[in-house]
Amino acid sequence: MKFKIGYSEKAERIVKSLSVKELINQIICPLYKDVPAVENCGGAYFAADTRENLRKKVDTFVESCSIPPFVVSDFECGASMILDSDHFPSMMGLSQCNSEELAYEAGRIAAEEGAELGFNWTLAPVADLAFNPDSPVVGLRSAGKYPEQAIKAIKAYMKGVQDFGMLATAKHFPGDGFSTYDQHLTTPENPLDMESWHKLSGYVFREMINEGVAAVMTGHISLPAYDEKDRKLGLFPPSTLSRRLIQDLLKTELGFEGLVISDAMIMGGCVGFMNCYEACARFLESGGDMLLFVTPDENFYRQMEQLIENGKLKLETLRDRAYRILAVKDKMGLLDGTCKAGRSIADTKRNSSIVKEVAERSITIVRDRENLLPFNVKRETRVLYLVIVNGYEVMKGVYDGFCEEIRKYSDHVDMLVDPGPFEIEKRIKSGDYDLVICSIGNYLDWAVNVVRLHGPVARNMACGWMKMGVPVIFISHFHPYVHKEYEAAIDTIINTYGHTTYTNEYLMKGICGLVPLQRKLHVHD
Repeated sequence: MKFKIGYSEKAERIVKSLSVKELINQIICPLYKDVPAVENCGGAYFAADTRENLRKKVDTFVESCSIPPFVVSDFECGASMILDSDHFPSMMGLSQCNSEELAYEAGRIAAEEGAELGFNWTLAPVADLAFNPDSPVVGLRSAGKYPEQAIKAIKAYMKGVQDFGMLATAKHFPGDGFSTYDQHLTTPENPLDMESWHKLSGYVFREMINEGVAAVMTGHISLPAYDEKDRKLGLFPPSTLSRRLIQDLLKTELGFEGLVISDAMIMGGCVGFMNCYEACARFLESGGDMLLFVTPDENFYRQMEQLIENGKLKLETLRDRAYRILAVKDKMGLLDGTCKAGRSIADTKRNSSIVKEVAERSITIVRDRENLLPFNVKRETRVLYLVIVNGYEVMKGVYDGFCEEIRKYSDHVDMLVDPGPFEIEKRIKSGDYDLVICSIGNYLDWAVNVVRLHGPVARNMACGWMKMGVPVIFISHFHPYVHKEYEAAIDTIINTYGHTTYTNEYLMKGICGLVPLQRKLHVHD
């Protein structure tokens, strides 16, 4: 059943009592930080921190608000992106399990763990399709390439979130995952014609809307097949700045009646297109409701009031958007203190068992041409463990931890990080090793503009050392499409689709044949 905001007498009464500045406050969701002070806003976004620090920050913010606020973050697959809790691997890993029950449980856990600290809105799940292996911002965050499989996971996850009192958000409309450009930096385009869009990205968003998702986030992504060029620049605008995409496509054609939140207004895909303050006004006039990551300083209020004075932002628009936000708060029970979120205590033991099951079931043998797996690693097996990754220092604990796991099976393990192709070739030719295990790939991060193995680190894949007679098992811990680039060079590769507390242990058991690893892929070729 579609999410409908409906009429709220309480919201209507509050809106009538608010000044222009107070109306503006209700439609913004800044990043919470101490300077400038973020207080009395309609919502605030909280970045990852310790549980103790987050509790203090959330409490401080909520106490500053005369109207109960949205407390917002990105629980894209469980709460571990934000809280120091057990990790689910990723949405793609969750989808790989091919279980709607597990996806629902992951959503429930996100809502419960977040609610304990006061969170009531997650900017998740990611509804983008991982269509282009080289997309620098989608990858593991997506539930996969194929709409039917992706919908199965994200719909169940969304239900788990919303059944336990937290708002969910389908993002990034009209659909990322087709471009190699990064909307943090520029404006990518969704290149699909409308027939294809309705079968792919549009199909996913329509299903989420029909199933009752409460919010949709606009991406700073254009859709030339549906839109018109901006008159001033002669370029197709991002969805955030397009009335055609928000009002005509999302609301009218797809029938969405919930809240429309922008992606971060500081991202290059939006503010590289036009002035930030005018972009805020244009988003609201195009049908958007809440502005993410604006900075509520005096200059912001002055600029917004000036836009109202010159007619670029109508006061009636501002009142309507504030009403819609307050009506959703009323519908959730925030205004009268009856909201489900925050009233339940997470069952840590049960939740950990679900995280473990997802971690185990998501690890997949993507390719094994020579039937190398399972490989019986013994105490006397001489293992060369290579780490060929971008961002080793960022994820040092994952790789060092995996090396320690290998050492539980073998007394002869050498670990080399980015040794260069000639050193690897020399080691292989020495005859000192019976097995090579190689962690490979790139850790996905924002605004890095590339997801493939790149730069000088990529040189490690030269010299053909992986074809010199010593068995090689590649492990991709994060980037799920390493095998696409190295079609010939990689004969055996396992994807973990992210990392959990249990991944390294289960991965090594799987390599040795002590537990089964699945071979059938559900999410991509």
